[in-house]
Amino acid sequence: MEQTILEKLRINQIPQEIEIAYKNEEFPSIEVFLRKIKEGKIVVPANKKRKRNKYYAIGDGCSIKINANIGVTSDFSSFDLELKKAEICEKYNVESVMDLSCGKYAKSFREKLVKEFSFLVGSVPVYDIATRAKNFIKTKPKDFLEVLEEHADSGVDFLTIHAGINLRLAKELEKSQRILNIVSRGGSMIYKWMIENQSENPYYEYFDEVLKILKKYDVTISIGDAFRPGCIFDSGNILQIEETLEVSKLAEKAHNYGVQVIIEGPGHIKADEIPYTIKTIKRICHDFPLYVLGPLTTDIAAGYDHISGSIGALIAGLNGADFICYVTPAEHLRLPNIEDVKEGIIAFKIVAHSVNLVKGFKKSIERDYTMALARKNLDWEKIINTSIDPDKAKEYRKGLSITTCTMCGDLCAIKNSS
Repeated sequence: MEQTILEKLRINQIPQEIEIAYKNEEFPSIEVFLRKIKEGKIVVPANKKRKRNKYYAIGDGCSIKINANIGVTSDFSSFDLELKKAEICEKYNVESVMDLSCGKYAKSFREKLVKEFSFLVGSVPVYDIATRAKNFIKTKPKDFLEVLEEHADSGVDFLTIHAGINLRLAKELEKSQRILNIVSRGGSMIYKWMIENQSENPYYEYFDEVLKILKKYDVTISIGDAFRPGCIFDSGNILQIEETLEVSKLAEKAHNYGVQVIIEGPGHIKADEIPYTIKTIKRICHDFPLYVLGPLTTDIAAGYDHISGSIGALIAGLNGADFICYVTPAEHLRLPNIEDVKEGIIAFKIVAHSVNLVKGFKKSIERDYTMALARKNLDWEKIINTSIDPDKAKEYRKGLSITTCTMCGDLCAIKNSS
């Protein structure tokens, strides 16, 4: 079997994917970059069956990367609509797209993402199992492994595997006093399968087989968090902590086996609890790259969860989160449309840039400095082109001939103080 990226680095071979990813970062030397990959603190997801011109590093010392969730469903979205969402992701330089597709078009949509776009592609095999089976409860462990390999063989770069939830933890759910038992779709499906069958989670019981498949294709494992909090009152619940401890063991095993690892983190946390939570998960899980959804800092922002989520993501990013999953305004309400996807992307791109400024990345600082000079000179063309969403900025200036904005006009502070 051909060696994985991690195994090649351990014998001092530097794959091309690593060289490309390194050029996009700002490390003092490639030796530091390589050492952190070997330690598992950085990952460069790259399925060996998928060749592209862009590769991204995620983890300690890297710029913050964002992920967008899209995907076809049997009842609520079309192939063409989701493809347009993918094009929006490409337009705004989203580094990663998680394909949450299910239904009869899931496989063809996933393959199109892999073949035609340059961003990372992730997927969740258990969704496919559930929608294909006439009765999900009657599926066998071999079905879990077969679909997992199908996804890996399609070329996806990372797979979300809910391996940390096991039968012991599932049986503790009733006495856990959680308000929202499980809000992870994949986690809830595996929980139901375990309880109905009184059998162990196949991903947990056959984790060695899972790793063999991932290693065969050099797919990065993103270990899902089935017991992530679904409201701020469930944050820090004992099941969340116990699952994190299980994930830590699995993550170390995967890393030692030559498979790159991402840890998935919590969803809803009060703002003041985020720093401690992020640092604790990172410490328990060996400082492996941490991927967070949001986190959302309040549960009352329906229609504006991209704002709540971006607030949480900023705090998380400043305290060690490496990879942030966008939240759209439609979160908790409906499937996002194209405008929702764009709003989510822009909000989280602003977060990533803000964190990168604090971390001192030269490219981020130079962009803000360019904007500062453009504003000083009232250079509207440069202001628009330097902004994170030039289309929107241009639309706001459309039809205006004055050199200032219409908020202040002749009373413009910048103009009068120059």
